Amino acid sequence: MYNYDKVADFIDYTNKEEWKNYINNFLIPLRNNALVIKEFYQNLKNEFNDLPLTSVDEKDLPLLLGGIDLTEKEIYKKESLAGFYKRLFGLQISDIQYLKLEGKITKIPVKVEETSFIRFVNEIYESAERAVTNQRLVEPNEPEVDYTVLKRDPNKLKELIEGLYHAALSISINYNYYTFFLWSIRQIPYRFMKEAYPKIDQIIEFLEEEFGLTQLSWHPDITQEYSIYNDYTLWGWPEYEFISRKPGISFGGSICKLNIAIWKHISRSSPLEEIFKEYFTVFPYLKDEYENKVRNMLGNTSPQSMRIEYRGITVKDSNLTIFHRLDEISPYLFTGLVRIYQHGTYSGISYLNLDSYES
Repeated sequence: MYNYDKVADFIDYTNKEEWKNYINNFLIPLRNNALVIKEFYQNLKNEFNDLPLTSVDEKDLPLLLGGIDLTEKEIYKKESLAGFYKRLFGLQISDIQYLKLEGKITKIPVKVEETSFIRFVNEIYESAERAVTNQRLVEPNEPEVDYTVLKRDPNKLKELIEGLYHAALSISINYNYYTFFLWSIRQIPYRFMKEAYPKIDQIIEFLEEEFGLTQLSWHPDITQEYSIYNDYTLWGWPEYEFISRKPGISFGGSICKLNIAIWKHISRSSPLEEIFKEYFTVFPYLKDEYENKVRNMLGNTSPQSMRIEYRGITVKDSNLTIFHRLDEISPYLFTGLVRIYQHGTYSGISYLNLDSYES
């Protein structure tokens, strides 16, 4: 296991003030941007959904009609205001073809639908809010939502969306060592946590009390008096407890879940790709980039799905011990390519079941 204390520009994970800065500079801006957009969308829906077009305030008509051309096959012109609101916020005339035929404003209703962008905003907010709620280092500030100002000034709204996008990128494990640190210890034997982070003992009590780090339920089948018992005790976040037990909630685990949510939406298969590429010069495939980098380091193969069976400490049909097998899989646990999702015993044979992390 690589010693990350020797990595240039790696974080001082023992510095509590740096963890406060991480929360203030990365997590809270992401959470606040998502909250403002979430509330803006809800206000937009409350005001416009099912409202007859004839009842829309004249100042708000550009949100529905700005930049459209009813004479063209592609009604919404590129970079049109109405197209922007339709794609991102689902605000639109319910039957644009009827309006095209009529050629004038009628009582046709307006509708506001949930879009892939709003699903992204909601999921990011829920994950970030869960993380903020499960820490005590920083008291979050509550952002003001001036619905009318945002509605009247599309540039301010676009700046808010840009802020959300860049905040999501900057807190992902691809670009943030703090997030990577929390990700790497979500389910890991103590020995490998110590090898990667030699100063972990200086901060482990803080991580337990403030971020929710805990010993998971699996332990080696030997007495506690042996040092190897502690070496191979699994540590992690309670969200990554095994499926036979009810998972808990922690700051560290919430950050891991937040990263997974970011990966889900800023990815090759995401419907947001086409939308975001219209507004941002960069749309990285975060999950692919991370996996490729890790596989180049560890080799192209990884135990994505496997079962380790053992009796006592000896692996079934092998001369190896369970400790040897944990040595083999720990780099993949550390980087998050696999997880142990279940352990148990049947007919005197113990087992560990592994699979790939959540997509």
